[in-house]
Amino acid sequence: MSDDHHHETSRDVALTSRELSSRTWLDFEKLFEENRGVWGGCWCMFYHLTEGWSKRTALQNKSDKKQLVRVGKSHGVLVYCGDDPVGWCQFGPKEELPRIDKKKGYAAPKGNFWRITCFFVDRRHRSLGVARRALLGAIESARKAGGDGLEAYPVITGRGKKTSSSFLWSGTSGLFEEAGFTKVGPLGQASAVYRLNFR
Repeated sequence: MSDDHHHETSRDVALTSRELSSRTWLDFEKLFEENRGVWGGCWCMFYHLTEGWSKRTALQNKSDKKQLVRVGKSHGVLVYCGDDPVGWCQFGPKEELPRIDKKKGYAAPKGNFWRITCFFVDRRHRSLGVARRALLGAIESARKAGGDGLEAYPVITGRGKKTSSSFLWSGTSGLFEEAGFTKVGPLGQASAVYRLNFR
């Protein structure tokens, strides 16, 4: 299976996407190194774990992420502007991202629903459709992998309040609604569960 996705032009910027793998690790590393490991050194490890988060270092997160990628247990889509990695979306089967199961009030659906947990867009490339490109890549990949559908968990922002999806690591409800996701219920105090069925 090729890890290349088709490209799309958004506001005169050509964006392409590729799946995270050992071949694209250096691009992932570059994007995250340039942004201090993203969200204070998370390296998108938070949802892989269910405990001990506060004791971890950025170096440990990076090292563990690299190992997960090497053994095919970490999924994601990198978005490029030219040759430059400028954005990212993490997704994967529920076994890979178990922290969601610990969320108050969460009830897992029947079937093989994959999860979208995080987005990151480099600050110089915000408002160019990078998160949207990453989401489309994640949908395409999860569908190809044989998932029954996808779930997402955006934070619900106040009415009339415009918040860029770049700053909300879980994406926005509008981003998912545009891509055909439907809200199925609340999640904890501030988030909601959105679902996209493939079958």
